[in-house]
Amino acid sequence: MKKIVLTSITLCFLIVGCNQTKKVVVDTPKALLSGIFTVITIYGEDISSSAVLQFNKADKKIWGNAGCNDFAGTYTQNAGSLNIGQLSSTKAYCEGAMKNEYAIQKVLRNVGSFDISNGNLTLYSVTEKKPLLTAIKNKE
Repeated sequence: MKKIVLTSITLCFLIVGCNQTKKVVVDTPKALLSGIFTVITIYGEDISSSAVLQFNKADKKIWGNAGCNDFAGTYTQNAGSLNIGQLSSTKAYCEGAMKNEYAIQKVLRNVGSFDISNGNLTLYSVTEKKPLLTAIKNKE
């Protein structure tokens, strides 16, 4: 009788574990993060100047322009998770563009995951699946 109960419990754990693995595979993005993206919203609001993010999957480098200053750094991607390392940036002051500058820097420090769907990139918060930034992939 004990063997039947233990076997049943073990079987339940295996079924639940397989279901979780299936969920992770379903939630995994279909493409690696790569290419040039033009930022269209930050925290759900349209941005006033053009900002660009570029991801190079070969050497895991990110660089771009936040509307005034250029920045560069590294990133790691594991399935749908995204971690952006320390960024270096130029330090110019541009009248009217600094709000976006600071917002993009904050987003890149707090990103935890991403999704790419129909050429649209969405970056999500590290603490919750809340959209921080959306961008459209540029034609190559």
